[in-house]
Amino acid sequence: MKNGATLTATIILIVALHSFRDTNSGSIGGTIVPIDGAIYVWAFQNRDTLKSVPVNGQFTIPANNGVWKVIVDAKDPYRDVMIENVRVNDGKETNLGEIRLQR
Repeated sequence: MKNGATLTATIILIVALHSFRDTNSGSIGGTIVPIDGAIYVWAFQNRDTLKSVPVNGQFTIPANNGVWKVIVDAKDPYRDVMIENVRVNDGKETNLGEIRLQR
């Protein structure tokens, strides 16, 4: 009986903690052209650093609310792209649209 009560209490605690978790997050997404032109997409905010690997040119980075700097780490012969002041809002994707890499 004691094990059942402990299990029930643990489940209730986990559910309660998840209900109070921080929901102040959204995402940053976009499409890179050419689709095989980038190695990574990075997002920076203060001390936070996030990374995504583009798949078929598309990327999504889950990110907390706030203003971010995004850097597309391009493959040769393309040049890296930096996009500043990318605002992320609660529960929404900030779509950067099509990011065309230049040689």
